[in-house]
Amino acid sequence: MKPKIILASQSPRRRELLELVTKDFEIQVPEIDEKRIENAILQNRDDDFLITAKKLVLELASRKATIIQKINRNALVIGADTVVVLNDKILGKPIDEVDAYNMIKQLSGNTHQVLTGVSIRYGKVEDQFVSVSQIKFYEWNEQMQREVADYVSSGKANDKAGGYGIQEEAGLWVKWIKGDYNNIVGLPIAKLNKRLNRLLDLAQNI
Repeated sequence: MKPKIILASQSPRRRELLELVTKDFEIQVPEIDEKRIENAILQNRDDDFLITAKKLVLELASRKATIIQKINRNALVIGADTVVVLNDKILGKPIDEVDAYNMIKQLSGNTHQVLTGVSIRYGKVEDQFVSVSQIKFYEWNEQMQREVADYVSSGKANDKAGGYGIQEEAGLWVKWIKGDYNNIVGLPIAKLNKRLNRLLDLAQNI
């Protein structure tokens, strides 16, 4: 019998992507102080900042999954966390419209990375991985300025790392991407699908 699957995230994008794999899952949102964990990891950053960023998303994903699994012992729990990295700096969710506008303006004309850490917990087994995608935005101009202002004022930037969702109007500013598109949306679902099946097979043979 397959276990109950729980997605430890309130992100509607992650929910929609997981529905490509299964419609039979629940949503439970863990309470976690992400900023405190981020600050602790950044205080001991590696020379290669991407290594630090990978540690961060894995730690956050694992903690989210662990919290939910503690109250759902027999469930398979998926935790995930996504960050945007630009010039050795993490761009989180904007605090207001001005912050979102400035984040997107920083990204214009530059290449940035989107990292999503995933933790899958089932029984005593945990599988973790990080997916990294690269994105380059077009240079800032009057047209982009107008589009960004409209996008930010719509409120769509508020709950997204880096202040944008590539599946929305922000897709108009993308010059190119390298890597998994769905990872940029918030969940590398193709890789997750394979790891889910492998973990279920492994757990059933323990």
